[in-house]
Amino acid sequence: MSSGTGVAVADAPAPERVSPRRRFLSAVAFACGGIGFWGTNALAGSSALRRLDLGIVLTLQFASATLALTVIVLVRNVRARPGRARPAEPMTRSDRLHGGVLGLIGFCGTQTMQYTGFAAAPIVEANIIAYAWPMFAAIWLAITSPRRQTIIGVFFSFVGFLGVAMMTAGQHSGSGGGSLLGDAAALTSALCMAYYTLASWQARASAVHVMLVGGVAGTVLALGIAFATHADWEPSTAWLAMVYVGIGPSAAGFLLWSAGMARSGGSLAPLGYVTPLLSTWLLLLAGRSFSDASAAIGALLVLLCTIGVLANDRLFGARRL
Repeated sequence: MSSGTGVAVADAPAPERVSPRRRFLSAVAFACGGIGFWGTNALAGSSALRRLDLGIVLTLQFASATLALTVIVLVRNVRARPGRARPAEPMTRSDRLHGGVLGLIGFCGTQTMQYTGFAAAPIVEANIIAYAWPMFAAIWLAITSPRRQTIIGVFFSFVGFLGVAMMTAGQHSGSGGGSLLGDAAALTSALCMAYYTLASWQARASAVHVMLVGGVAGTVLALGIAFATHADWEPSTAWLAMVYVGIGPSAAGFLLWSAGMARSGGSLAPLGYVTPLLSTWLLLLAGRSFSDASAAIGALLVLLCTIGVLANDRLFGARRL
């Protein structure tokens, strides 16, 4: 039953109030879960790229992510109670459009460009460049919200950009094996992910809606790449690695990160710097290596930038990043 004002009074239980501390701890748990999945992305993806064409890798990734998200939507619809109260303000066409753009750039764009970089450049360097997206976020916030913490973050970001430049130069110095396409793709992926992080916590469209749009678009784009390059569709065990990437780092990783950003108002974004630390450690542990000494020094600068930004955020604690 409901009152004349439309507020449920009998059938729907009173909403449970969650303390700020409990909400923050849950945000940390969600964000760290997303980072955990992302940390395994480069290792699984680069292993698959050794045996599969880029178009097939992207198709398997986006298709499995889209399927997983569709299952989540179906389960939610089945479990939804008929008398459950609806949001006071339904999403507008503008909200859905913004969510769609966020999905195309943040979900489809990030991963398409990331794997293009993985395929065209040495994996350790491409991974660090692609996961350097918090540097772009720090620059943007310094412009839009200048204060002590963001200015210090910009300093560390420039240190990181110097490291990226050194890695790029190292790849092209002779035997590095890099390519301009790989470098540009990895940097573009970082830009797309920075946009996703800064915009996702303000989006009214649900994370699942955002990702479904990006997943469907990514699947269509990946199929186009696969057929245009005459990819070999013979099944192999490498397919399993990309199905894992689709369900884990792609679907679960982005959903967990989105939940962490929404619950923290974006303040936990600096945790994203942990991703290149974790993923690089896993790659090196698996036997991958840097292309040359200058690339290794550049990577060290990026990782120092990571530690610096995390320490800066810990000391001066921003309300929003």
